[in-house]
Amino acid sequence: MTTILYIHGFNSAGTTFKSQALRTELPNYKIISPTFDYKQFDLALKLLRSTFITNKIDIVVGTSAGGFMALYASAKYHCKCIAINPVTHLTDTLKRFLGENQNYITKQKYVITEQDIEKCRRFEEDEFSKIVLTDENTRFLLSNDDELLGDHHYLEQKYPQCHHFKYFDGYGHRFTSIKPIVAEIKDYLKK
Repeated sequence: MTTILYIHGFNSAGTTFKSQALRTELPNYKIISPTFDYKQFDLALKLLRSTFITNKIDIVVGTSAGGFMALYASAKYHCKCIAINPVTHLTDTLKRFLGENQNYITKQKYVITEQDIEKCRRFEEDEFSKIVLTDENTRFLLSNDDELLGDHHYLEQKYPQCHHFKYFDGYGHRFTSIKPIVAEIKDYLKK
């Protein structure tokens, strides 16, 4: 059975709408969607690694901070990925949330500290900045109206070896439609 790992964004959880919708829309696929704790970034990386160790992942799909993780996983584990409105500088995003926060899904409250941001910065500098993406393993679904991250066209310059960039209007940062995601997964796995 084809296995898809869905990685949610920051302040979300594995039980998010997208993971549930993927299960509904793709009943013949195994969808794995654990909850990643981006505050404890080292634990998020351990969870990613253990998920790949215990499962044969055919494609990883990630939104926002999950897109960051999907890009990293694609390079590290040589798998296909679809990055949806990906964060490529997670440290900058986390800085916006310095202090008390609440997870949108679980409602759990927590605090982002300077130490949390520093752990993420070291990972970005030591590992993420060195990833090498391949065209055959990387696709991007991007909103033209991303209110959190802004214009995504810089990704084409950042990753010139990649050529699968699709832009959409009206979906915002959260990429509110599941249809293009499902269509992209189906198209990707046909090839």
